[in-house]
Amino acid sequence: MRRLILAIVGAMYLATGSASAGGGEKGDFEFGPYAGYGWLDDYGFLHPKNDYLFGVRAGYFFTSTWSAEVSLQRLSTHTAVDVVGLPNQDMTLDACRVNALYNFAPGSHVRPFLTAGLGCEKADANDLGESAGLGLNAGGGVRFFMGDHFALRFDGRYVTSNVGGSVNQWQNNLEANLGLSFLLGGGPPKDTDADGVRDSKDDCPDTPHVAIVDEHGCPKDSDGDGVWDGIDQCPNTPKGVTVDARGCPIDSDGDGVFDGIDQCPNTPKGATVDAKGCPSDADGDGVYDGLDRCPDTPKGAKVDAKGCPMDGDGDGVWDGIDQCPDTPRGDKVDARGCTVAPVRTPPPIIQKLIEKQPVILEGVEFDFDKATLRPASDATLDDVAASLRDWPEIRVEIGGYTDSKGRDAYNLALSNRRAASVKAYLVSKGVSASRLESVGHGEADPIADNTTDAGRQKNRRVELHKID
Repeated sequence: MRRLILAIVGAMYLATGSASAGGGEKGDFEFGPYAGYGWLDDYGFLHPKNDYLFGVRAGYFFTSTWSAEVSLQRLSTHTAVDVVGLPNQDMTLDACRVNALYNFAPGSHVRPFLTAGLGCEKADANDLGESAGLGLNAGGGVRFFMGDHFALRFDGRYVTSNVGGSVNQWQNNLEANLGLSFLLGGGPPKDTDADGVRDSKDDCPDTPHVAIVDEHGCPKDSDGDGVWDGIDQCPNTPKGVTVDARGCPIDSDGDGVFDGIDQCPNTPKGATVDAKGCPSDADGDGVYDGLDRCPDTPKGAKVDAKGCPMDGDGDGVWDGIDQCPDTPRGDKVDARGCTVAPVRTPPPIIQKLIEKQPVILEGVEFDFDKATLRPASDATLDDVAASLRDWPEIRVEIGGYTDSKGRDAYNLALSNRRAASVKAYLVSKGVSASRLESVGHGEADPIADNTTDAGRQKNRRVELHKID
């Protein structure tokens, strides 16, 4: 048996020594040793022990999916017996089998398969002699290719046989083995996409014609533009640039900065752009350099479509900078574009307010315990209203105060109503309500002694304060 195994291995080596394909392609030869383990069924009155097996196989691929193989193997074990007076037997189980295999995933590094076949199964027990018979087997496995010509192979199969002889009974065994497979072939390797990389090693089997590929059969793209080397007519395109079908950069707005890099892809024709493709506007007037006919426009000035400043009221101060855009024609204006008004002398009331001094409204009187203004108050309040109308930029607080007689809460409410009455009078005389605030302070902040009639009279007052 050992000599026969060695003879088959040597013959296969000589037969395929000049071959070059491999990988389980059509025309490939496969051979190699294996070792495994058998789980053995009872053999009549014999009870063989599970044990290790060894073998060798050789096969041929008729197509990339169908192959056939011959295998020789031996399992050496010993048995227990049920027959009185018959000692335990040393036993060998030899098999010579022919199998057909269906191999999945042609060209892959991992190739499962199914197998079925028949053969001669022989049993040899030392006291019972040798007998042989037909056996059937079926199973499957997988090859793991480590290269074109070498693979690890795992097999598992079910075997049923009746070797006849003194024990005429069917035996059903299970086998599992691990082996080495050497694959060589006589024809050139298959290269479907003609890229120079055989299908079994080609990770990209549908590479377009002319494209340059790496050792795995995948197209190269040296400049990373999405158009493969060999097809790319502009092979040195900068990273990130959008290209056409030929691999050449596109510049949709014609500003000299390619699409994909151009951060402002819709720049108007003629505008000056920076390295990012964005138009520059040196004077910040909203009209791009290159299109701006007045490139030194002052900051803030409004310009026309040509980038030149406008002066709607003709006062010499550009629109946008002019804070008084509707100045009458001929008026003398300041740097802001506003008419220069004659210097005004504020009246005493306004002067005090400007200096942040309180203005006590002398002569403002109310009906007893009421917020109704007496007619004697009109002259004073008319003078205040006229002053405020002439100085519209002044905002004032109208504060009402009482003496200390009465409850605090009542005095506070009364002072608040009296301040509101003064505000209402000034509004009726043309002073904007938005410039006036009325506040009641009650008996707070006395300016005289509340223990005398004269002091209390002074404390019952209305004051104006400038609001910033």
